[in-house]
Amino acid sequence: MLRFLVFFLFVQNALLAAFVIEGRVDSVDPEARTFAVQVLKSASTEVATGEKQSFRVSRGDLEIGYVGRRIRANANFYNKAWHLEQVFPLDGEGANEVRLVNRILHRETEAMGRGKYLREGDRIPNFGMIDQHGAFVQIEDLRGHPFVLNFIFTRCQAAKMCPASSSKMEKLQEAARGAGLDDLHFVTISFDPAFDSPGTLRSYGKGYGVEFDNFHLLTMNQEVVDDLLRQFAIMTIEEDGTINHTMATLLVDATGKVAYREEGPSWKVAGFLEAAKKL
Repeated sequence: MLRFLVFFLFVQNALLAAFVIEGRVDSVDPEARTFAVQVLKSASTEVATGEKQSFRVSRGDLEIGYVGRRIRANANFYNKAWHLEQVFPLDGEGANEVRLVNRILHRETEAMGRGKYLREGDRIPNFGMIDQHGAFVQIEDLRGHPFVLNFIFTRCQAAKMCPASSSKMEKLQEAARGAGLDDLHFVTISFDPAFDSPGTLRSYGKGYGVEFDNFHLLTMNQEVVDDLLRQFAIMTIEEDGTINHTMATLLVDATGKVAYREEGPSWKVAGFLEAAKKL
């Protein structure tokens, strides 16, 4: 118990000590698992604007790399080294287009009437996010392909909620391949962008054994996430250090219309597989 308390206090103090930086990744050292970053903005004098600093990063961030790209991240010093966490790209191909479509999404969401949300037969709006490869993408990029969509957050500890849903998404991906539904894609959106960076989602997906060729794990800033939660009628409440939430899983057809929607965590792989076969 004492060991757990010491660890908790360490983590809490580390989080309190973190501060935001923006910088450009000059190079990556895979063996040391570090980024060499030219610091462009810093919220602390501990890492000065204009200096070049080496930071340890997660395996997910290391695999993405971000060389030559501008990033925003939380910087923290522990275990005798500087670390970057919650790394998000700020530039890259398609970044400006994503910002534009998300402004349109926000206007459309603000204009929604009370009680309105995306039901079966409705066409989903376009929106832009960042995937597990650090790429800026739009959901319209999947036009012409049906896909299954769900919402999770990677810190979820409720076994019957996000972990179960992610496990079923992996099983559905495998079952779809076995059924010859090679055109079916899978989209998982995080509603915890303060923690779920592209690198975090990449590691999360690998942990569940998903294959990334047709599986898209998406994150974005809080405003975009809030708009999507409103559009898809997902309710979230931050409480006791976690996020309590409702769930919905949707099958979207190749034209962008919701073909099938199921509420709650108890959806079945077989049910979505059969619905996908009918498209």
